[in-house]
Parts: sequence; structure tokens; C-alpha cells
Amino acid sequence: MKHSEYQQLLKIDKNKAQRTIFDEYLNYVYTIAFNRLRSCGSREDIDECVSDIFTDVFGSYESKQAANDDIKGFIATIALRKSAAYYHRLCRNTNSISLDDENTAAFPSDENISESAEKKETQRTLMKLIDSLGEPDSTIIIQKYYYGRSSFEISGFVSLSPAMIRVRSSRALKKLRRLISDNDISV
Repeated sequence: MKHSEYQQLLKIDKNKAQRTIFDEYLNYVYTIAFNRLRSCGSREDIDECVSDIFTDVFGSYESKQAANDDIKGFIATIALRKSAAYYHRLCRNTNSISLDDENTAAFPSDENISESAEKKETQRTLMKLIDSLGEPDSTIIIQKYYYGRSSFEISGFVSLSPAMIRVRSSRALKKLRRLISDNDISV
């Protein structure tokens, strides 16, 4: 959709114009947010970020005079900036300890710290191995096994049929198992 088309639709029906933008760019925006937040955010965090992105798009795009007809570039800029802000907020929150919380136990023992460090290193290595599978296999594995999405839901992200998603998932999982055993990782 171009800026001029959106402006014409906006004059006729604001809700329909916004729904059209949302339907057309949802997968695009979700992919940007997911790629930025998958390492530190939950599914709900990503969904909230996507909602905030569209809120910003609708709030600021209508009031601006577009220099060109590139709505996609405008949406991408907002999506990148908003997901980066979420990323920094989420990462900052995971590294802090509240000293005011009465339910917080004493600082963790040395044993817990070493176990936690090992677990994080294993997770980091596993994510690198998943990323090494390439697209769309890495997205399929993360969406299926981390977020628990069905093949039908995943097909909206990677533009493949649910049957093809199942085939790619099976092949990617075999590759991942081989990579895990080659790197002597116990999961």
C-alpha cells in the first residue's frame, strides 16, 4: 500500500485504513520484533511490542506529510526503534536485583552461580547452533519449540504451507541434533 492509497482510504473510513495497514504489515512487524526480542523476551513481550509499534504507526503517520510513498520504510523504522527500546528495557530488568523485595532470598550461593553460568552458556551455544541452521529453519524451530506454535501459526511467519513447515521442522531438528552431538552439549 502506498501513502496516497492510505490517505484516500483514511478519508473514507479510518478504521478500515488502519485495519488494512495492520493486515498487510503484521507479519513484517512481528518478524522485526521477534528477531530483536527472542533472546530476552517472552511471547507476551513480543506481542506487546507489536501492539505498541502499530499504535505509534497510527498515531504518527497520519499527522505527517510523507516525503515519498514508502509506508513500509516508515513502519520498519518505527518497528526497529520500538523493538530496540523493548530489548534494552527487558535486558536491563533481567540483570537487576531488587533489594526492597521482602520475598527475595539472600544472594545466591557460589553453587547456584556456577550452575546458572553453565546453563546460560549452554543456552547461548544452543541459540548459536539454532541460528546456524539459517532461515527459515531457525525461525521454525524457535517458534515451534520455544513458543509452542503450531505449523499453521508458523506458516504466517515464514510464508510456507503447514505441511512444508512440518517437513522443514523435522529436517532442521535432525540437523540440530547432529550439531548438538558434534559440540558435546548435553541438553
